Amino acid sequence: MSLQNNNGNVPGAMFFAAYVGSSMNPTLREPEIMEVMPYDSRPLRVGDVAFFLPSEADRPVVHRIVRVTPAGISTRGDNNTREDTFLLQPKDIKGQVVAAWRGQKRRKIAGGLQGRLTSRWLRWRRLLDRGVSPLLHSLYQALSHWGLIARLVPAPFRPRVVVFHAQGRDQFQLLLGQRIIGRYDDYRHQWQIQRPFQLFVDGRALPRQQDKDRLNRQVLTERQRTVNHLRTQEVLHTLVLADGSHWEIAAGDEEAASIVSQLGCAMQLRMATGAIEPPHHGNLCRLLVQVDAHMSVADCYLPLASENDGVVVCIPSPGDNLGILSLNLVRLSLVLAREALARGGVLIHGALAERDGIGVILAAPGGTGKTTASNRLPAPWRSLCDDTTLVVRDSQGNYWAHPWPTWSRFLQGESGGTWDVQNAVPLKGIFFLDQAVEDHLESVGPGHAVSLLVECAEQTSQLMARRLSKEETRALHLERFNNLCALARVVPAHVLHISLTGAFWQEIEQALEGGHCEETQETISKNESESKPQSAG
Repeated sequence: MSLQNNNGNVPGAMFFAAYVGSSMNPTLREPEIMEVMPYDSRPLRVGDVAFFLPSEADRPVVHRIVRVTPAGISTRGDNNTREDTFLLQPKDIKGQVVAAWRGQKRRKIAGGLQGRLTSRWLRWRRLLDRGVSPLLHSLYQALSHWGLIARLVPAPFRPRVVVFHAQGRDQFQLLLGQRIIGRYDDYRHQWQIQRPFQLFVDGRALPRQQDKDRLNRQVLTERQRTVNHLRTQEVLHTLVLADGSHWEIAAGDEEAASIVSQLGCAMQLRMATGAIEPPHHGNLCRLLVQVDAHMSVADCYLPLASENDGVVVCIPSPGDNLGILSLNLVRLSLVLAREALARGGVLIHGALAERDGIGVILAAPGGTGKTTASNRLPAPWRSLCDDTTLVVRDSQGNYWAHPWPTWSRFLQGESGGTWDVQNAVPLKGIFFLDQAVEDHLESVGPGHAVSLLVECAEQTSQLMARRLSKEETRALHLERFNNLCALARVVPAHVLHISLTGAFWQEIEQALEGGHCEETQETISKNESESKPQSAG
């Protein structure tokens, strides 16, 4: 498991880092935030999970200490079969991972004797699994080769092949329902299918590289033809974000037109006829929505316009019931949010409120009281949205908040609601809600703020990782984490303990005015120790 430093940490002070990789599974899992405590005068112990920087590496690593000798310190990942090839010196070890965070939930990471017992149990479990697997391997391969089980699967339930566009290239993928069970390896020129799903697939019927190239040419030709036609002939919906990006959104067919129209109504998008001239400042992106063309080619689920010559083609699911409509609207909005993420923004599970031109986010998991708190705000406060907020960064490094629709409302009725998405406000505070008996505000340092933000951002961005490989998902998590680190360093964060009847907005107003400076020395020291979060890669 390797890490990429985002900032150096203060010597002797606790710091945070994001876990990325699989070498410490299941002890640590993405996208947890690690709490790292420097050893200082404490002794290094066998069984500790150590955060260290090998002399031959340029990025830190987190593995468990397995041996301490005069010659050096040996380490191994809990999910690795062999010890690391290098020996560490005490100066190489920057600290011990003592806990892992997911939002406000802190999980202790065992070290010392308990850590040794944990590591030993994980090794025995892995050896048992590897001992049983070869006994079943021959039978599995025989059943897969002859396709006996695949022939018995009814046609509607068989896996289907789609072409997915990611990171500038097209890739064959095999889907069973909404789950990816296989991918075509461009380098080995063969299919890689997860066990046990290969039993349900007739490998002889799967497309190969030559089929992929032919399909790509057909899709790209049709895509460009459709986009050029729509730019000059049809009505377009337009969206301008505070990060300088300009979107034009068009429908490629009649059913798609209905979806785009409802997206435009919900987000209060402007309408224009014909092509839009590129702005002098910013970037022009084009989103084409098609339902009845190339339905077997799901190659643009959440792509980046910047990797596709500024053009994104999204193919939503056909159907007119409210469940499918809600899913399609979420997909289209995530295309916009994914591009904002690439520009330094992030989608946060939180309500957006505004007072005197200043925006604040009330962040919390579902059911914690975002909507109730938003409804309780008195004038001159205004609630701009009650569920999700898109935060973007402008060219000067300032953060702006766009209200984002509550798409779940479209499951409850035809109208669903509307939100003025283009009404961005400067973001000056993030308040994490916590139900309490009386109102009280607690300031948190950037390190703790990042751990809370990761949970809020993960809840709104889960669909972004659909149909991505592990490497692509890891890159997405790292990009989002780096954006959250940058956000936490600029925008103050607080935990707002909120009662059912108190005037909690007064606590927010005092914080915005700088009235919450009377903290204890212990709180100040803790915040300083958290002031330099690190990002993982």
